[in-house]
Amino acid sequence: MSAVWFYKGAVGHRRFGNIKHRLHYKIAYILIDLDRLDEAKTQSRLFNVNGRAPLSFLESDHGIKGDLDGPSYSLSAWVRGYLREHNVTQAAARIELLCLPRMFGFVFNPISVFFIYDEADQIHHVIYQVNNTFGDRVFYLCKAEKNKNFFRHRCDKSLYVSPFYDVEGSYYFTLNAPSETIKLNILYTANDEKRSLFAHLSGDRSHVNTKNAAGILGTLPLMTLGVVLGIHWEAVKLYVKGVAFRPQRTAYASDVNREQLKRTRKERYL
Repeated sequence: MSAVWFYKGAVGHRRFGNIKHRLHYKIAYILIDLDRLDEAKTQSRLFNVNGRAPLSFLESDHGIKGDLDGPSYSLSAWVRGYLREHNVTQAAARIELLCLPRMFGFVFNPISVFFIYDEADQIHHVIYQVNNTFGDRVFYLCKAEKNKNFFRHRCDKSLYVSPFYDVEGSYYFTLNAPSETIKLNILYTANDEKRSLFAHLSGDRSHVNTKNAAGILGTLPLMTLGVVLGIHWEAVKLYVKGVAFRPQRTAYASDVNREQLKRTRKERYL
């Protein structure tokens, strides 16, 4: 198996309720083995790890980088430490991360997924890393139990993500193990249990080589910048449609969620 793959496909959102809205964008993710980074960066002169290139991956874009890590921050070591802190006893024999690559030095990952494998090369846990555009980050650790070749997880929402939703309700994740394709569906429901938002990500696998990297750069030259621009552009369209704006200072449904935000910000910028 390769140390890094491309998954080229699309993301989409569908908003339910009285004011409906849809969006659809082409995009390309990478799946990278966090214990084989030196090998991953040799796949193409257009792709690098912890260095400069038109397409790149930086370990420090993920996890929580603390003062004790210093310049030698290891994302794989952070993941294993995180698992120990959360009482996961199975070995993390292999760790893969699905995320957007940096493009010309810029990236914003709304969601990234860590796949944790045991010594038999079976996925036993998944970590969903969710970021918002305000610099906050939260992690959802889930045990991976397959149901018809898919993992299904329910997590209580704990981070202010959209200015049009409170921090309440639940996420329902449906995810397949990485293979020739990758698929991730996210259903968000508010506390009234009504469907509020459905998001999906899908992509087909290809090798990380100069030809494929050049193809992504040629067809999606502003991909990572477009993620942020798209988020704000879609927000403008929702506001024009009349969707109520929920300022961050009032969006939290409980003091528990407010405290979690404070902890997330403190940890994120250690």
